[in-house]
Amino acid sequence: MAADCGHPLCAVIGGSCSITAGRSRGCTPGLAERTIAPDVFDEIRGLLPRIDRQPADRAAAVRLAEIIRREARDDRSVLVLARTDEPELVPALERLVLRR
Repeated sequence: MAADCGHPLCAVIGGSCSITAGRSRGCTPGLAERTIAPDVFDEIRGLLPRIDRQPADRAAAVRLAEIIRREARDDRSVLVLARTDEPELVPALERLVLRR
């Protein structure tokens, strides 16, 4: 089932968009660190296989959405930073968070 927002991750979770940060771009002073801690990427690395299997692990999807929202609120995009810091995670993240 597709989510209204178009994010495959949100379709796994169900309901409304699960990765929206809940604020407009540019409404923060930009004081947050521009890197994501390695342990956060380690957690994401552990969640992705659980979400990719059939049936997808909804609890893992919810946790990934929580991480994405938290990082976005600190003006950090998990996908953008993964592209430079953890490129092996990018294909799975793109499958889950890019709108279809």
